[in-house]
Amino acid sequence: MAFFCSGCGKTLGADARFCSACGKPVPEGSFSTAEARGPLVRPFVGRKIAGVCLGLANYYGWDVDLTRVIAVLITVATIPLGLIAYALFWIVVPQETQTTVAISTLNTTS
Repeated sequence: MAFFCSGCGKTLGADARFCSACGKPVPEGSFSTAEARGPLVRPFVGRKIAGVCLGLANYYGWDVDLTRVIAVLITVATIPLGLIAYALFWIVVPQETQTTVAISTLNTTS
């Protein structure tokens, strides 16, 4: 299984803590491999509008604030295209499956 830096794309060793090319730290449990990413979904927790930017940031290992700024800049620069792209991602990318826990299992003080 190959590991890659999410900043520059350089191949890293399995025990690497920092990228030797760009110096970016490699966090534990990061999305540094294609197999570890999982599906592209729109999470429920941390979303601002529909979770599109948060889902893309989580999937590719990007900074979510930078992703949101870039999305706003693209939307402002190309007003109809940016809005259409966001709407398409909103429709195409599925929501994260919501896990529900019965309240009776949480309330165990009796």
